[in-house]
Amino acid sequence: MNFDLSDDCKAMAGEVRRVLERCCTMDEVRRCLATGRPSERTWRALAELGVLGAAIPECWGGSGLGELALAACAESIGHACAPVPTLASLYLATPALLQLGDDDLRARWLPRLARGEVIGSVAFGDLVVDDAGRASGELRLVPGGGQADVLVLLGEGAGGWCVDLRQRGVSRREHAVLDPGYPLADLHLVGVAAHRLSAEPGSASALRDQAAVLLAFEQLGGAERALGMARSHTLTRRTFGRTVASYQAVKHLLADVWCRIEIARGHAYHGAWALAHRRAQLPLAAAGARVAASEAFEFAAQENLQLHGGMGFTWEADCHPLYKRARSTALALGPVRDWKRSLIERLREPLDAPRQETARGL
Repeated sequence: MNFDLSDDCKAMAGEVRRVLERCCTMDEVRRCLATGRPSERTWRALAELGVLGAAIPECWGGSGLGELALAACAESIGHACAPVPTLASLYLATPALLQLGDDDLRARWLPRLARGEVIGSVAFGDLVVDDAGRASGELRLVPGGGQADVLVLLGEGAGGWCVDLRQRGVSRREHAVLDPGYPLADLHLVGVAAHRLSAEPGSASALRDQAAVLLAFEQLGGAERALGMARSHTLTRRTFGRTVASYQAVKHLLADVWCRIEIARGHAYHGAWALAHRRAQLPLAAAGARVAASEAFEFAAQENLQLHGGMGFTWEADCHPLYKRARSTALALGPVRDWKRSLIERLREPLDAPRQETARGL
C-alpha cells in the first residue's frame, strides 16, 4: 500500500515552493505584517500557477488539478508563511460554490476565483431573508470579510445563501489581527440581494472538514519551516566554544519537534486520502489532522523561538511571523479543543468501512 502523494502532486508543490521563495520572501511577509494587508503579488502568483483553480474543473475556468494537488500546494504555501486568504477563498468559498451553487453561480464566480480576480469567504450562521430574497443581519468574525467580494452563508440546517458583497447595503468592520493572512471582519447587511443555494443538512460541517484537511497541510509546511530555522540557527550559533546543536538537550528538543511533525503528516495524509476516496471517513480524518497539525505547528513555532534565545523575541528575527501564523491557524475553524471533542465522538462511532476493503493509495 502506498499512501504517499503522487509524483505529479509533489512536482506541483515543488514548483509552488520555488515560486514563493522568489515572490513571498520574509521581507514580503514583514511588509504585510506592518501594513496589515494580504500580499497581492503572492495571490497573483498562486493564480498564475493554477493553485487557486486546482479544485475547480476546467469547464468552470479552473486548472482541474484536483484536491490532492491542492493539499500538496497548501504545504508549500504554509512553508512560505504566505499572507494570503487561502482559508476564506480557496478552502471554503471555492468548494462551497462548486458543490452547492447552481450553474449560473458557478459560471459567474468560479472562473474569477480561479484567476484571483475576486476573493470569496464563507460565514456560518443565519440571516433574515425576506420573500424577495433580500438578506439583512450581522455576521461576526467572517474570515477574509474585509476583502471578500462574494460570501457563502451556511447554517447548520438545510439551505444557504450566496451574497455579492460589492452591492449597496453592505458595511464592514475589520478587526486588528496578529496575522494578515487570516484577517477577520464583521459584516452588516441591510436589504442585500441573496441567491439561494441547494445546501443539505450537514453541508456546513462537511465544508469545515474539507477545509480542516487543507489547513492541516498549511500548518505542516509552517512547522517544517520552523524546524528548519531552528536547526540552521543551532548549527551556526556557538556558546562556550561549541555549537548550540551539539548539546544533548537541544538535540532531543529538535527530535521531539520532528516527531510531532511526522505524526501530524500521517494524520494530514489520512485526511487527504479520505477527501479523495472515502468521504464517509472525512469527519474522523479531518478532526485527527486538525488536532495533530495544530499542536505540531504551535510546538515547532514556540521551540523555534526559544532556541533562537533572546534574539528570537525581536522583530528582526524571522521567528515571530511563524509563531503568529501558528496561533492564527490554531483558532481558525474553531479552537482545537472543539476538534478534540469531535474526534472523541467520531472514535466512539463504529466504522462503516468494510473490513475486507483494500486500501488505495493517494
